[in-house]
Amino acid sequence: MFDFFRKKNNGGRDGDKGGPDGASRSSAGEGGAADPSDKTTRDVLGEFITAPLPDAVDGLLFRVSMADGANPAPGFEAYAARLLSDAEAPTLRAIAVEHPVELRRLNTTELFWSVFDDSTISAGARGTILRIESVLDRLALISKLMEDGNGAVAATAYSEEQCSEADWRVLRSIANDAGDYLGAADRDNKLDTQYGTTGTRGGNWDLATRFAAACEAMVLPFRLEYRFVCDASTGTIVADVSTPAPDVFPKSRYDAAAGQWVDNTPRRADAAAAYGLRLAALIAAAAFGCSVGITRVVINEKEGSIAGATVMSLEFGRIPFTMGTMAKIRSGEFASPESECNPGLLFDMLHLQNRAIDLADDGTLRPVEPLAVELAVVRTPVAEDDRELSPELRDLLHADVVRDLDVMSEQNADLAARYRAIMDEKDDSLLLAVAQLEDIVAETSKATEEEEAARALREAGVTVKPLYCENVFARYLTSVVESDPTVRYQRLSDIGQAARSSLSRIYRDMGDLDAAEAQARVCIELAPTSAPAFNDLITCFAEGDHYDRIIEVTKDALRVAVTGNDISYIFYRLAFAYWQTGRLREALACYLRVPETSPMGEAALRERNDLLSEMGNNVPGNDWDPTACLRTAGVPLAPLDDVMEVVGRALVLLCDQNMPLAAAPLASLVASTQRNDILHAVAASLRQGV
Repeated sequence: MFDFFRKKNNGGRDGDKGGPDGASRSSAGEGGAADPSDKTTRDVLGEFITAPLPDAVDGLLFRVSMADGANPAPGFEAYAARLLSDAEAPTLRAIAVEHPVELRRLNTTELFWSVFDDSTISAGARGTILRIESVLDRLALISKLMEDGNGAVAATAYSEEQCSEADWRVLRSIANDAGDYLGAADRDNKLDTQYGTTGTRGGNWDLATRFAAACEAMVLPFRLEYRFVCDASTGTIVADVSTPAPDVFPKSRYDAAAGQWVDNTPRRADAAAAYGLRLAALIAAAAFGCSVGITRVVINEKEGSIAGATVMSLEFGRIPFTMGTMAKIRSGEFASPESECNPGLLFDMLHLQNRAIDLADDGTLRPVEPLAVELAVVRTPVAEDDRELSPELRDLLHADVVRDLDVMSEQNADLAARYRAIMDEKDDSLLLAVAQLEDIVAETSKATEEEEAARALREAGVTVKPLYCENVFARYLTSVVESDPTVRYQRLSDIGQAARSSLSRIYRDMGDLDAAEAQARVCIELAPTSAPAFNDLITCFAEGDHYDRIIEVTKDALRVAVTGNDISYIFYRLAFAYWQTGRLREALACYLRVPETSPMGEAALRERNDLLSEMGNNVPGNDWDPTACLRTAGVPLAPLDDVMEVVGRALVLLCDQNMPLAAAPLASLVASTQRNDILHAVAASLRQGV
């Protein structure tokens, strides 16, 4: 690869490396590059962020290819080029053409994170991107070793050979922080309390947030993907984690004893296995460090990614780990140079209770079945879960058993097909479509009234109200609109509600705004916790230019809105309504609450710019507070505190009471609201398990 760049630059000619005028390429001057001797390791790493990643990679390879005896490449850059070439980095450009790759530097760990669309990329291309990411992460960790806490150092401070030695030191030292993670149970858990509700100390929510926080804080040379289950009842944490495949480890290394570079390919499998064992020890320390109540940890390592085959399944017991394994880690034996590519030596230090591991003759790990683990955490689908809710959850959620919370399972496929057929043919005859949709409304309403479980509750004197939920979150918000904890809710037909909404739109198209409004109001009445249920009425009022009425309806919608897209859409509609009623500052404040990345972001930005042009000299100054402006206007700033208090309470209680699938949607909502990676990891694990 280096020769390729040299020949490309010189047109295939050997000889002087100077520019067209014979001047040195490193000469200072207008448009010239800075003196390479002034470049720090931080500068080298920073170039991967400031330039498109393919350009940064090829640029570094080019610079190193142009080095010679008179102007040698800095050792840090030379080693970076070696690793990037091994990682097939030059193929990145072709991948990035079809699959844009954005590289970020994480503030928490100062490691790199590549962002790409995981749903469309091939496994091979994904592997290339992650190999490059791991190279940059290892370089970042080598840079830290070079700095040794003393600030930035020159890229020339280490030779290429010294960088190789530092790289292996990084790889064998990943478990050195295990002691810090093991002692974390005595520290405060900042995520244990969610909107006023605190999880039980040592309970599932406390364990899950502690474990995810530990994993997110780990500074590792390879990306860590993980899923886990915390079971306070049995004192067990089970974690699935990704472990790197052999092909991401260095192909060559510097042998100080021999005084030369040697081929490391035959030892890459051993290096990968050794890394996997060290990673398991670190993860086990984090798990045991969540609570003194955790006595068993099972770690399933997946090769290459969380979706890869299980190649290790290891069970740790608390006392053997804390007394045996940790002694080896603290003594430094677990990170000794002799153990770099010696998984057998490390294996003896782990003091495992059980394991499933199959090591081939060449050192590669073959797939194994994960160890069987019995847990008290039940992963029955919500729609099939007959477990009773606790009294506190019953009152909060207006439900008796877990399955009462289901609003997402399929109801009537035949009716859905019938509805779609009506909508596909409605333009042929709107009147016929109205009649057919009204038939669906009547049929589904009758079926709701005759539903056996709800009828039994009514006969027992329980008030049962019909409820349609536009999304899964709406089912948890009944306490926001109903203060009587004895009231129960019955799931309405999704197709019945869709038919009502379609009737409102068709009546609107026919010019019958009164009929459209009537249907829209019924939609709201049947779905009081769903912000999108207000959209038909908003649109109906817009057709009649009743913008003052839109303002009031959108305020009602904001009182139950919880998702980012719902909130931004409502503010977009409210902004235009304020604009049309002459309340320009309120309109501007609403437009400012529509993120440019939201579905309505581009439209909101265009309208906001038009509004600013209209305001002219009356544009508010820097001392204007748009939030205060909206509060003064009585606009609810969704999501509201009382709504999120219900969400937080339900989330923590469901999680602590071993109902992960019911808790998972709420965890996702809270994670998105707070933009918290730790909570996103918890939500994914509640949803997917291991």
